[in-house]
Amino acid sequence: MPAAREGCSQSGLGSEIAMTRGNAFPTTQLTWLQTHVGTGETAAARAESANKARQFVMERYAEPLAVFVRGSSLGRVSETSEIVNGFFAARLSDGAFLEAWSSSGMRLRRWLMNGILFYGQGLIRDNARSATRSTSVDPRELDRRVALNSFGEIDFEKAWALTVVREATARAEEQLCREGRGDEYEIFRRHAIEGQPYAMLAAELKKSAQQCASATRLVAQRVRAHLATLLREEGVAEAEIEDEIRSVRELIG
Repeated sequence: MPAAREGCSQSGLGSEIAMTRGNAFPTTQLTWLQTHVGTGETAAARAESANKARQFVMERYAEPLAVFVRGSSLGRVSETSEIVNGFFAARLSDGAFLEAWSSSGMRLRRWLMNGILFYGQGLIRDNARSATRSTSVDPRELDRRVALNSFGEIDFEKAWALTVVREATARAEEQLCREGRGDEYEIFRRHAIEGQPYAMLAAELKKSAQQCASATRLVAQRVRAHLATLLREEGVAEAEIEDEIRSVRELIG
């Protein structure tokens, strides 16, 4: 379950995306992220747009990628943070990396996982050459070793699923607070996240158990709607949204 949040405020890129998503759907098939990859009428506009895309990726994927590195043989190459930050610096500084994803048809998380794996393989080859001052270790053999010892994929998927569920929950909270319905989110938080029974909440909040249950269902529906939006932002086709939501639920158990 997503971690509990205090208050009715949210800031940062996630808020900006939530506020602008209405302009991105459904008038175009491009996702929010894809509209910020390589677009803009001037060089300055393209640079600003590309920077927003980079921030989006780093904000959402820093922790899932760190989990992947720690669970794979890449974790023995260098410090996890150095690998993730180095990957972001090397790949996201080049607009072609995200432009290639946009036209690939791949899930963004798969594209990034493959990307950091290839980046880590490059680090391994560089380290081997530095240590031996030669190419005595065949790069293909290094690739094979890394591929066979990459056990972090499932942990990466779980970390990603938690990230998008937490963001969907935060967006639902922000939306409800803007509507003056923060009390309904509070009921959801205390019941669905903290596990407090409706009977206790009803007595404390002077509501019926049915009212508490209705509030929880409402917020759960809002969270689900925001989750669908987040998946669209990552390039999931509309016809695949339901299957992807089921996958997210299975991953967070």
